[in-house]
Order: sequence, then C-alpha cells, then structure tokens
Amino acid sequence: MLTKTHKIGLAVGGGLAVVALVAAAQAQPRLPAQPAPAQAPQAEASFARAAAALEAAGYRIREMDRDGGGFEVEATARDGRRVELDVGPGGQVLREHDDD
Repeated sequence: MLTKTHKIGLAVGGGLAVVALVAAAQAQPRLPAQPAPAQAPQAEASFARAAAALEAAGYRIREMDRDGGGFEVEATARDGRRVELDVGPGGQVLREHDDD
C-alpha cells in the first residue's frame, strides 16, 4: 500500500520524467528545410513540354539549356538550317536566328 509520501513522490517523479522528455525533444538538432519535392518534377515537366512543342513545330533539338524562366536551344529547323532559339517555358519560340 502506498502512503501519501509515496504518491507525492510518484507524482513528482512522473512530472520530472515528462519535463525530461520535453527538454530532450527540444534539444534535438533541427535539419534545414529541404526544397519541395514537387519543384524538381515540375521543372522537368516544363523542360519536356518545351522540347515536345519545339519538335512538334519541326525543330530537331541539338542542345537545350535553361536560361532564366525559359530555354536557350540550338536546333536544326525543318528546312535544314542550324538555328539558335530563345524559347519560353511553354515551348513558344521568342526569337530565332541562324547559328554561326
């Protein structure tokens, strides 16, 4: 049978255990925030969407790089000319000029 003293000791002991667990949880190092996983696939989708639009327009892509919000593309036009393109994120050709 527990006496009043033991009951108080258990109550205090239990409270100390909770305080110790809270203190231990707060002492854990926090990891830096990771970029949202949806960003990488979305960027890849934009790249693929732009490439598909260019190919549908008759361009054969030789090289394609990100440039700001769009792309810089070296391609062969439908008529065989080698061209450089500035392309928007959706695949729209913003500027075309002959590749030197």
